[in-house]
Amino acid sequence: MMKKEMILPSSSVRSGQYAASRPSVFAALKGYCLRSKAVYSLSAFYSRLLETRVTPLQTLHLLHAQLAFVLMVFPLPFSPFVRFLFLGWFALTVAQCRRAGLK
Repeated sequence: MMKKEMILPSSSVRSGQYAASRPSVFAALKGYCLRSKAVYSLSAFYSRLLETRVTPLQTLHLLHAQLAFVLMVFPLPFSPFVRFLFLGWFALTVAQCRRAGLK
């Protein structure tokens, strides 16, 4: 009979539990977006437009809400069910903007 063993590297063990690592692709993409010059330019534009300071993270929240709104409103050949899903998505993005500190 063979003895079955599993060896975990010490860097992945925290407090005796295996720590599931978050996919680094999404973290890298978010970091790249937050440091990009385009997002900083949009942050400055939104700051002037809203007359309050807008951070790059808040800018990404605003872009997300704008995308949800455009897909909900523009006359694309979507069924009413899909449009209802876009409405829910838009409501969630507005709630995220409020949690991010935008009014």
